[in-house]
Amino acid sequence: MPPTERAVSPPAPLDPRVPRDVTGWSARGGARVILASFLLLGMWFSLVIPPFETPDEHYHYAFARHLAQGNPLPIQAAEATGPWAQEGSQAPLYYWIVGRLTAGIDQRDFATYSTLNPAANLGDPLFPGNKNRMLYSAVQWPLAGANLALHVGRWFSVLLGGITLWALYATARLAFPHLAKIALLALASAAWLPQFVFLSASFTNDTLVIALASLTVYWLARLVARAATTSDPIRWWEWGVLGVLLGLAALSKLQGLGLWLLAALVGGLIAGYRRDWRVLLRAALPVAVPALLIAGWWYWRNITLYGDWTGLDHLAAITGARTTPLTWGGWWHEFRGLRYSAWGLFGWFNLLLPVWIYTLLDGVTLLALGGGVWTFLRRPHSADDTPQSSQAVRIVLWLWVLISAAALFYWISRAEGSQGRLIFPALAALMILLCAGLDAWRGPLRAGLGARAEGLVRMLRLAWPAFLLGCTLYVGGWLLPRAYAAPAPVAAIPADATPVEFRFGADQALHILAIDVAPGHYVPGTHVEVTLYMKQDPPPAAQAGAPPPDHPAATDYQLFIQFLDETGSEVGNLTTHPGWGRNPTTLWEPGAIYADTYPVRFDRAIADYSPLLARVYVGFVNPATAGSGLFPIDAVDRTGAVVDPPIAGHVVLHPAQTPTAADYGLAPVDAHFGEVLALRAAAVEMSALSAPNAAGTRLDVQLLWTAIGQPPAALTGFVHVLDEAGNWHAGYDAAPSPRFPTDYWQPGDVVLSEWTLDVPATVDMGEMEVWVGLYPAADQGATRLPVTQDGGRPVRHDLVRIR
Repeated sequence: MPPTERAVSPPAPLDPRVPRDVTGWSARGGARVILASFLLLGMWFSLVIPPFETPDEHYHYAFARHLAQGNPLPIQAAEATGPWAQEGSQAPLYYWIVGRLTAGIDQRDFATYSTLNPAANLGDPLFPGNKNRMLYSAVQWPLAGANLALHVGRWFSVLLGGITLWALYATARLAFPHLAKIALLALASAAWLPQFVFLSASFTNDTLVIALASLTVYWLARLVARAATTSDPIRWWEWGVLGVLLGLAALSKLQGLGLWLLAALVGGLIAGYRRDWRVLLRAALPVAVPALLIAGWWYWRNITLYGDWTGLDHLAAITGARTTPLTWGGWWHEFRGLRYSAWGLFGWFNLLLPVWIYTLLDGVTLLALGGGVWTFLRRPHSADDTPQSSQAVRIVLWLWVLISAAALFYWISRAEGSQGRLIFPALAALMILLCAGLDAWRGPLRAGLGARAEGLVRMLRLAWPAFLLGCTLYVGGWLLPRAYAAPAPVAAIPADATPVEFRFGADQALHILAIDVAPGHYVPGTHVEVTLYMKQDPPPAAQAGAPPPDHPAATDYQLFIQFLDETGSEVGNLTTHPGWGRNPTTLWEPGAIYADTYPVRFDRAIADYSPLLARVYVGFVNPATAGSGLFPIDAVDRTGAVVDPPIAGHVVLHPAQTPTAADYGLAPVDAHFGEVLALRAAAVEMSALSAPNAAGTRLDVQLLWTAIGQPPAALTGFVHVLDEAGNWHAGYDAAPSPRFPTDYWQPGDVVLSEWTLDVPATVDMGEMEVWVGLYPAADQGATRLPVTQDGGRPVRHDLVRIR
């Protein structure tokens, strides 16, 4: 039965050629300028980003390289994969195309570029160093060999990004045929979105599925726009183009399968507009045949190899399947990472924009949502002159956004880590709807501001994409170069740095010349800023052209900084290649001095009774010995004497809690000695000696000290057991804190001394008194610190009685 005849509105334009409704501009000319600017940005980013410094790029490249060498598709195993790792489970179209494009390039030098940084910081943008996944990312490599092949893949991705933007613009013109401003705004927003530029400059199959998804959405929008406004039949070849796009998308990445559901829903929408459900039957064969011929074999291969037609179980087993269900807090954490990485999260998810930018971008998103809600609420109460074809296209956009979001949340529930790029197949739909939501505020602004609203709207239209462009220029011109460039040598060592002069290695070619430890109050969980001044000697003249194997010019030694407590145990540790991973020793300029500053984390709790004067232990290890244990290489001092361990300085670390008299049940004393130390509280407990063949009394003495000034030198404290006449019967001398010498105390430091002394049985403690005092350690008790405040306690010969 033929479709029912009905009156229809004039058809909307079906191509991106649009009327001139942008003041002073042809919309088509503006679109060309924006597209050209994106291609330039993409090419620039492809050259700024060092080789393999985008997520999983060396895995994607290894897959394409494998195919370029004429090899068959890899067969994955969870316990043993090739250099392509989890990417070997991906649909192969992108890798096959790039493999064909690079088949004539000699790529045997791949290992030169892909040497991993063993201390690389992946996925933690708040950690300050080791942003480089590859050890030699500071090197400016020539466009040759593997690096050329990599960039061919990146440039192909840039081209795919341009195709995505063309499809976005064409779709926006169908959705808003009389508002070229919205189409241009959406085009500029996507073209200058920092994350999209970064992704489009990467060697990744995401760019192909994003482009094909955008083309498919455009084609579906074109079909549904016609169905909503005319009775012209959709020809078989138009359905066939849809089938080809669906097949290519499904062969690009698993996300492409979501387009099949979208196509089915849009087919139903077209049948509804035509009031003829036979449309679905006429479309089935020309859509299904090319789609299955192109992609069906891949999914059948997954069934025969892995017993899973999607391959998701196998992929999740390699990348890390989620072992526990997500809580609401976990979902919010994932959503935060998703937002950040959709707007802009660079490197291996470890380079952030300034945090305020994400807050502003979130605000723009909420504003766009508000505009969309306002438009929806006012529609039932006002005349709506939106063409039916445009309404149909917007339905397609919303359907694709919802399908993509559902697929993304399903993946997050199964695997660790959410990434904004996974929503980018819906980028065109998202940007069109976001910009339409922003444009919807024209109505409320006009109602409130009148004629002034037009100027404000125009300013906002310019400010939003200009802001995104500014962020992108900041990323390419500042953030990325600074993250990977090696630090430059310094002219001289500052006068306030502490000289140490340690030399390392068999030929003593590595030097640590000086150290500077930033003063501060450090508690567990905080970072101590340590700056080392280092250099390396040139190789021996006889072998200057080929350094010996143990010379730094031939070996990438790793640097370590450790904080050691009084027992030699670590309470802080940092191991990295110099330059925070950016300046391995093989790249050092011989004789040049490098200043490296590291925030070393004080990450292990210490006992609460006193601060700790930790020793700063520095040295180098050879990562090549990791299999048998990372042992420090030998060190000597400036005299040539072996130093084990080489202690370059000290740092004062404080316990998490400061001891108080109430914590230990101490009685107040409040006596001052020399106006540098105050004895705030004390306690003496007596017990019988329990050692075999021993008689007498054990005194456990606790003293709570506070620094009220700066002690001029190391001090020794003592406890004396005296009779009423002042005769000495027993005593104990020790530093107030063995791990925190008093010459390092600062005003406000609090220390608990815990001393034990044995009193012979001949001494009747019932008739004895316990007195406390201090003297400079250097004069062996010849002089005592005067008691300058007694706190109401008896004082004798600069001693204060505590019992």
